[in-house]
Amino acid sequence: MTPVSWRKNKYICISGLLIIGVSGGVLLDRMTFQKGNSTPCASDLHFIKPDLNCGILDTKKVVLSGLQARLKVLIDGYENTGKAKRVSVFVRDLSSNRFAGVNDNDVYYMASLLKLPVLIGGYKLAEVEPRILDQEILYTGTPNLYGEQLIRPAEELIIGKKYTIKELMRRTVVFSDNTAAELLFNYYPSEFVDRILQALGMQTTRPTGEDENFITPRTYSGVYRMLYNASYLTEEYSNAALATLTQVTFSEGATAKLPSSVVVARKFAERSVPDPSNPPKMLRQLHECGIVYAKQSAEPYSFCIMTEGNDYQDLREVLQSVSLSIYNSMIDGGN
Repeated sequence: MTPVSWRKNKYICISGLLIIGVSGGVLLDRMTFQKGNSTPCASDLHFIKPDLNCGILDTKKVVLSGLQARLKVLIDGYENTGKAKRVSVFVRDLSSNRFAGVNDNDVYYMASLLKLPVLIGGYKLAEVEPRILDQEILYTGTPNLYGEQLIRPAEELIIGKKYTIKELMRRTVVFSDNTAAELLFNYYPSEFVDRILQALGMQTTRPTGEDENFITPRTYSGVYRMLYNASYLTEEYSNAALATLTQVTFSEGATAKLPSSVVVARKFAERSVPDPSNPPKMLRQLHECGIVYAKQSAEPYSFCIMTEGNDYQDLREVLQSVSLSIYNSMIDGGN
């Protein structure tokens, strides 16, 4: 497959969406998960998850409904004041599967969010041959994509040094390293990442003439649900992937206003695109999606926030405020 830039890739997308969610569980080693008392719902519905708690469902329904209303007001305010041209949000409570969304089917450039499937792909190969994670690649200086990244990696690959596949996977998501991602892309079997995208339900039809991947917040959020439920990777590798995502170094977005003790597994992306209403000018897109392990993981929820506007600093502010609003609602109903 032709090498790609992580700003402008050439994957062939297949139309349609598929969101797969199978119940299961995954624990992060350094966190203590808490379980509440579960009272099964008395019901004649025999073909759905049997251990749903009626009290939790009713409570979360109210919380998510209120959150959706608050997010709509918050997003309208940012769009009306010009801080953002578009903001889309999707939130899912992982204990009850209740969800809320605002503009959550709007389509955006995937950009560096594509690196999460690259991470998942490495662990998928390791399910067949675990030793693949320890194989080494010598970095010769080619490719070198550091010059095209607005948010530069905290650490760059060193010419002449060997890196394991697992380390390149880590750098790809933790530092959002385009060069490490490209090395993995070239190492993987031909069209392998395409097949991962298809399996994860992360492909959408592109607008005519585009050669990049597009995604919606609702669709992308589904991948975190798969990892949390260990329904695509094994429990060990789902846990490893999420643990790696908790190490992401970008600190100016969705986690900036959250308590420092809260663990978040996440990935961000930034992209500059021509303004269709004024082609000489550029629009900015800034996204962040992940899982927040609120209340020592007793209130876990997935989120995906995608934004578009004229200024990255304004979009950072939007990410921070929207994320904080979600967090406050999820831990205390928004009070």
